[in-house]
Amino acid sequence: MTTVLRSVQEAARRCPRAVIAAGNFDGVHRGHGAIIEQATDRSRALSAPCMVVTFDPHPQLVIGRKPSLPILTPTSQKLELLSRYEADAVLVIPFTEVFARTEAESFVKSTYVDALDIREIIVGYSHNFGRHGRGDRLLLERLGDRYGFATHVVQPIQMEGSAVDSSRIRTLLAAGDIHAAERLLGHAYVIAGTVVRGEGRGSRLRYPTANVAAQDPHALIPKRGVYAVRVRLDETVLNGVMNIGTRPTFGADGEHCEVHILDFEGDLYERTIEVEFVERIRDEKRFPSIEALKAQITKDVHTTYNMLKA
Repeated sequence: MTTVLRSVQEAARRCPRAVIAAGNFDGVHRGHGAIIEQATDRSRALSAPCMVVTFDPHPQLVIGRKPSLPILTPTSQKLELLSRYEADAVLVIPFTEVFARTEAESFVKSTYVDALDIREIIVGYSHNFGRHGRGDRLLLERLGDRYGFATHVVQPIQMEGSAVDSSRIRTLLAAGDIHAAERLLGHAYVIAGTVVRGEGRGSRLRYPTANVAAQDPHALIPKRGVYAVRVRLDETVLNGVMNIGTRPTFGADGEHCEVHILDFEGDLYERTIEVEFVERIRDEKRFPSIEALKAQITKDVHTTYNMLKA
């Protein structure tokens, strides 16, 4: 497991003179992977440590748009995905309102130069940092010439005619295009949540459901509808059917995430689960009767069995 460092001072002790890959890395998608892999390649060439530098929370949640930006990978999930690469450590810098006011040049001088004494930095083509996002790759190149570190800029990964980026993936998930999002991510989309008490309707329909409250309120929830999913419960992976929506047949309001786990009996209340999206089955719809809803749920379960039986 990659070492996670929570302060610049600790990083300076543990990974001095490192090659770093810097960015928000929301989603840890294929484009991010190219940045991190170049950093690991350069670190091996220089016999230097390799460190990923990222921020918590995502800067847009502190200084950005309203409503808040939906997040693909809350920090715990981001760290799990980053641990799959061969970096020696991940430095998580707390992103606060005070930190957001730091000028870009001051940040580079105090953090990358004075504290970490980096050898090289690898960033994406659209990397911005510092107050009002004024820092960019050109500034890094100028400051690198001044302070003695090299800057490498990774160009975007092109897939299906467009650059792979977090915004594009958010758009695909919001449209329910799970397969396209997974292709760009390079891994399945996952939400982690806690099972909370529901109203017991699933049991009355013969298909008990776990009501999942996302652990991070900013986590992106895919488009409303019914999905075939895999559910990770501790070390066990189970198949399931997830409904995202307002339960219109019951006249309910507010969005809910409910998952029926196939061939499972047990109490999941207050337990943490991870839901991995595999396939979108259908749109959410209102049924004329409870019996019609039961019949459709039975079809959804059979469809999921066939999709996930391998």
